[in-house]
Amino acid sequence: MNKKIIFAAGGTGGHILPAISLMKYLSDKKYNVLLITDERGKKYINKENKFEFNIIRAETYTNKNFFKKISALLRVFISILKSIFLIKKEKPDLVIGFGGYVSFPTMLASKLLMIPLVIYENNVILGRANKFLSYFSSQIFTAKDISKNLPKKIINKAHKVGSIINMGTVDQQTIKKNNDFFSILVLGGSQGAEVFGNIIPQVIKKLEQNGYKIKIIQQCISSQLEIIKNFYKKNNIENYIFVFDKNISNLIYSSDVAITRCGASATAELVYALKPFIAVPLPGSLDNHQFLNAKYYENKGYCWLLEQDKFNFENLFNLIVETINNKNKLEDIKKNIKKEHKNNACE
Repeated sequence: MNKKIIFAAGGTGGHILPAISLMKYLSDKKYNVLLITDERGKKYINKENKFEFNIIRAETYTNKNFFKKISALLRVFISILKSIFLIKKEKPDLVIGFGGYVSFPTMLASKLLMIPLVIYENNVILGRANKFLSYFSSQIFTAKDISKNLPKKIINKAHKVGSIINMGTVDQQTIKKNNDFFSILVLGGSQGAEVFGNIIPQVIKKLEQNGYKIKIIQQCISSQLEIIKNFYKKNNIENYIFVFDKNISNLIYSSDVAITRCGASATAELVYALKPFIAVPLPGSLDNHQFLNAKYYENKGYCWLLEQDKFNFENLFNLIVETINNKNKLEDIKKNIKKEHKNNACE
């Protein structure tokens, strides 16, 4: 009988996208795979994957008042009981945790039932759930060199394997570039970024008025979708505006540069595609992980770092003009990225 692996991943892109990519890889090798996630994770599981999955409810108790902390802890306790029941039923040979608070009950249950546990960390900082369970895991696999939150006691278990990504099948016809335009891709993370929708359209309009031919490919929140579409249409600006697009790899390859939040999956995909990007980390991200991700890539010479308190019309306009005019800089960034060996992280 083929061996079974349970994957536990929080429902944000940075946790669940690597999990799904590794599930595809191991499923093709005839392992039985099962995903445990939350309601947010369902949208990433498309019909083509046909993976079994279970939804559990859990929530973080950090940054809450006393009564909400008690409620959150009670929900975690119930989720642990559900995870124990599920693991007993499925009898997996291994549990792989990808982080996020919803993965915690399943990872903990695996250790209570003496099922081997391994952890994968996609960020440059070890997440809280992963850090707590790292003491009990057999191995810890990381996408990058962990700069923070890696306890010395378990450092010998940590192995850098690279980013687990799945760029999918790239449609060469779709990504064929029109050299008359400089193409800018805007990625706001799994929920979009409201501040991008407020500032970027005005910057693009000013670029057009200054003689730059721009094609804008912009992710936004649903409440901004029609407003932004109508703005670009009114100003005769070539555009594609979306809230969610499952063929994001085509959009990445068809762009010249990206403006992006700094979740681990989005930045890893840009690096894989050799795309220079302007990194705008989400303020207040847990343990400041988005800033640390951005700083990691800035230090390698892959991107420009523009923190949100400096993300305004003037700074963004000047940075994009510099980027368009300095083609050598774009080529230098691509060369920097090419220098880094691409491991087969799934293998």
